[in-house]
Amino acid sequence: MNEQTAPRYLFLSGFWLKVLAFLFMTIDHLGVFLSRIPGTYEVAGAFRIIGRLAFPLFVFLLAEGMRLSHRKGRYVLRILIAYLIITIPETILVYIPALADLAQVSPTTLEAHPFTDILFLGLTLYCLTLKGPKKLLSLLPIGFILSSYFVGIFAPSTPYFPLYLRSGYGLYGLLLALLFFGVNLFLDKKRPDASRLERNFGNLLIPGVALIFAFLMGFILQNQFHLDWLLWESYAALSGVFLLFYSGKRGYDATWWRIFSYGYFLLHMAVLYLIFAFL
Repeated sequence: MNEQTAPRYLFLSGFWLKVLAFLFMTIDHLGVFLSRIPGTYEVAGAFRIIGRLAFPLFVFLLAEGMRLSHRKGRYVLRILIAYLIITIPETILVYIPALADLAQVSPTTLEAHPFTDILFLGLTLYCLTLKGPKKLLSLLPIGFILSSYFVGIFAPSTPYFPLYLRSGYGLYGLLLALLFFGVNLFLDKKRPDASRLERNFGNLLIPGVALIFAFLMGFILQNQFHLDWLLWESYAALSGVFLLFYSGKRGYDATWWRIFSYGYFLLHMAVLYLIFAFL
């Protein structure tokens, strides 16, 4: 569908989807900090539920960027630089003091870093855009993601693969990226005349499909129902509602906004950390 003739109800550009993802992520992390304060369990839980909507939106934007960008290598490089800028200070400021102050805390008990998922999913999609046998390079980041997933199932406490260095969303995140990227790439080649609304309906279903498949795989491998995880993450499927209104346009994309976007994770975490340190 020509972007100039897109219906008015397709009012969410990539810019606004990113703003929503930032908002949901901030609410989620606010819930993490609130959960450490006695008497705020219900509020913190509600904030964390709202936060489930962030990750699928980020993965969708990643897949769209990798599909449409003419400079895919630079796109991945920017993600890598952002990952290093975020991970190194966070490791120094958060993980190391936590281990020093709380001897009972092990590196394997600290939470996984969501930007790890974004980086390795980006590498996966980038490799899949390469020509010929080079596509097989995608097996390397996929191998890392699946290793994180299987280690989390069969050896979650291993000291050789700390939790905060693993892919936190594992198979679920991989399925999201492959489906968002693959479905729209297929339409590009086989149905270039597919309307924006048709694409959006497909994107609407993907978070739920990926979630169910990841849950079924976990059930088969572990031979037990992890209903807490399923109920908690099931709210992520609601993110597909926002994709129903996606216009297909990039939207506002000034240089300062790009820089701010890559630095927002570290910035908002630092602000929350300082606020709750005073509280």
